[in-house]
Amino acid sequence: MPRLPLLKIVSIFLLVLTSSIILSACSKLPISILDKSKNEAVNIEYWGLWDSQSTMDSIIGDYKKTKPNVNISYKKKSIQQYRESLSSQIDSGKGPDMFVFHNTWTPMLKDQLSPVPSSVVSASEIKNNFYPAVSQDLIANGKLVGLPTEVDGLELYYNEDVFKAAGIIKPPTTWSEFAQDAVKLTVRDSQGGIRTAGAAIGTISNVDHFSDLLGLMIMQNGGDLKSPTDKQSAEALQYYLSFAQGNNKVWDELQPPSTVAFSGGNVAMYFGPSFRAIEIKNANPQLKFKVAPVPQLEGNKIAWASYWANGVSAKSTNKQEAWEFAKYLEKEDVLIKRFSENAKSPSRFFGEPYPLVSMASKLASDPVLGAFVTDAPYARSFPLTSRTFDSGINDQIIKAYEDAVNSVIKGAQPKTALETTAKNVSQILTRFGAK
Repeated sequence: MPRLPLLKIVSIFLLVLTSSIILSACSKLPISILDKSKNEAVNIEYWGLWDSQSTMDSIIGDYKKTKPNVNISYKKKSIQQYRESLSSQIDSGKGPDMFVFHNTWTPMLKDQLSPVPSSVVSASEIKNNFYPAVSQDLIANGKLVGLPTEVDGLELYYNEDVFKAAGIIKPPTTWSEFAQDAVKLTVRDSQGGIRTAGAAIGTISNVDHFSDLLGLMIMQNGGDLKSPTDKQSAEALQYYLSFAQGNNKVWDELQPPSTVAFSGGNVAMYFGPSFRAIEIKNANPQLKFKVAPVPQLEGNKIAWASYWANGVSAKSTNKQEAWEFAKYLEKEDVLIKRFSENAKSPSRFFGEPYPLVSMASKLASDPVLGAFVTDAPYARSFPLTSRTFDSGINDQIIKAYEDAVNSVIKGAQPKTALETTAKNVSQILTRFGAK
């Protein structure tokens, strides 16, 4: 039998000895490094805005039955200064693991958002389960960074009694029909003043969601909201303003804020997101109203998207567990429970429209929420969304467009006014990394 050289024997001995030392040391390492135990406690802090504490506590309780080691602490926050507080807390390392954010905030939060793991939500699930806006809005650095909690946007509210009195049997589906109906629905006093407005549109000071509506109209007309120097944007702006001008105007600045006017029965048509239905019902439980899809240009189909999503902090030490809970909140039975529990609140009559395509049929015939799921496949967004209170991309771009409207009201040409808007919007988008 041949003998091994002495040097080779020593090398083998040292290899065995080194391996033993490494294995011995590994056995003393914390188990979380080697194989994180499923029984190890995981703590997740979740910031929300709209769900009540009782609703989320109930859902979290159900989740804990399947994941007893996961402890989720839900904190309901105020929308005021929420975005700034969220960003600063994450940057300081003291922020939540999981949080609600608006779809238009993605550029502002892109460095603070953790990508959704493909093991939690696959590419096919994103395509098949969610509406197209999600794949456009909730993407940062080429990856999905949020899961929608709802679908929402801007739809046409109409007063059934005022329509009936005017002999109009259905809401308009096109802008030409809308313009004709608005004139017919307007009721004037003996002095020619507007007693019942045909539609709340054409001004900025008392149209609560003027920026969403103007943005939608520019989109539908083929204008470029990023750089509205084109003819289509100018035409849309002029058309928007026309409803509050001339002898046949259907709205003016003497009217109350549009939501108040509609709640009081003093305006026939009003544009708003789904949450306004709750306010209107609370303000006037006797008001008979329904909600219809937004009017379209002939041969066109574009709606407005504005919704909230769940995200996970890039600084969270429990990203996987947080995303698993976010995915749990997307289950149909959980969404139904969340919807029904929120609707039980004394201050609410409706839940949020479901974010899953598969659940559209459950709300399609709803007189209020049906319009939102009907328009969801065609909805597109832009950071021109009202009432996000972000002191950032939305509020600043709204101000840029507001300046254009005021300039035109004072006599400037729409195209000239929008050229200044385009420069301002470009600077704002660059500032927030959204270009």
